[in-house]
Order: sequence, then structure tokens, then C-alpha cells
Amino acid sequence: MKTILGAFRFAMAMLFTLACILMVLVYLQWVTPEKKVGFLRTWCRALLRIVGIDLKIDGKVYDEHCLIVANHVSFMDIFGLNVVKPGRFIAKSEIADWPIFGQIAKGVDTLFIERKNRRSILTVNQQISDALSKKQTIMLFPEGRTSAGSTLLPLRSNLMEPAVMSQTPIQPIVLLYRDHGMPTTKASYTDISLFGCLWNIVTSDGLSLTVKVLPLIDPKGKDRREVAAEASALMSKAMGVADPMQAMNLLN
Repeated sequence: MKTILGAFRFAMAMLFTLACILMVLVYLQWVTPEKKVGFLRTWCRALLRIVGIDLKIDGKVYDEHCLIVANHVSFMDIFGLNVVKPGRFIAKSEIADWPIFGQIAKGVDTLFIERKNRRSILTVNQQISDALSKKQTIMLFPEGRTSAGSTLLPLRSNLMEPAVMSQTPIQPIVLLYRDHGMPTTKASYTDISLFGCLWNIVTSDGLSLTVKVLPLIDPKGKDRREVAAEASALMSKAMGVADPMQAMNLLN
């Protein structure tokens, strides 16, 4: 039964996503920012329903533009965050080459970074600064890679610099996946292909994603490392796990 339901969800997700690619490439390029935000919210919420993920939002996100930092577990993270507050994502350059989802990422103005190229960080930081000056919300996963969702990895502060320099508030968020109310790694794509991960998701019958919005961080009077440490403390506490930044400080 799970296989049949999973196959149906998988097929529907692919058809829905292909239709959305056309909308992204044809429609979204010409609409106002307000209509674009509305479309992204509706589309992302619908896709989560189609694949069988029950979205729960805990807390209220900052009303104005900000830098959102979140833990990274699954490619579904993007859709959950876009329901809460659509914005421009910072993503690894490999995503641009992903089938289907790479086209969508390009169409919604994702900023791509080559993780092994230090010059790329400087370029992306300038793009982040430009976007923040235009009052656009930026979203990034400062762990730098995905985790299974059971721990928090040390946060990299490099890409937080533009927010600190421009005094833009930082909004920490944690993403918690559960299966029948219990923590799960089913949505993680740490050691699995994109479509293998999607198959695990669509064949689950009790999967939920809680987007937990944490207290806003005011960067005034702080440097990027202090902001990263504050975000890490808030995020690890909300996840109920050890703070990796505190552990690093103890070792140093």
C-alpha cells in the first residue's frame, strides 16, 4: 500500500513541479514582487501536501526584510521556509545542475556559491549586500552542508558578514522532521540521491515538518562570529542538542 501511495505522490510531485517550472520561467519573470511572494508561498505549501509532509509553523517570523539562518536537513527545507517567508536562497553551485529542481532554483533568483572557491564567497557576499540594500530577505544554511537532522553542525559566519555590516536583523530558524511525532532522518539526503530521498518521503505516511521561528538577533555592536555563536546557541537549544560552537570554544 505504501508503495502504491508513494508512486502516486511521486508522479504527482513530478507533474506539479514541471508545471511550476513553466510558471517560474514564463510568469514569475514579469509579475510584481508581491505577486511573486504569493505564488511561491502557495506553490511550496501545495508541494509539501502532495508529497505527504504536514507543515507546522511554530512562532512568527520578522515582518521586515532580514537574513534567515536555518539548519539544513533536506531539499524540502527550501519549501518549508518559503511558506513562512519567501526570500532569495544561498545554495551550493551543484544545485544549479540538478534535474528539475535546478531550473526552479535559477528561476526564483537563487544565489549560487562554489564552496571550494574562496573568491566565490566574496562575490556572493556582494550580491547579498546588494539584495539586503534593496530590502530583500536572504536565506542561508550556515552549516555549509546537510545533516541527518539529529544534530547541529558548527555555523560558518562568512556569509553573515553582509547582514552584520548593514545592521540587518538575523532570524534563526530550526527545521524539525518527525515521523508520527518522533524525530526522524527519513527526509535527510545526506547519504542518498535526490530522487532516493524523495522516494523515502513520499512512501512515509506520518511525516511532518515543524518550522520553529526563534528570537530575532540584533547584530548591532557584534561581529559575525558573535552573531553565529548566538544563532548556534538558540538553534541547538530549540533542537535539544549540544551546541557545536560552544564545544569548539572549549577546545580552543
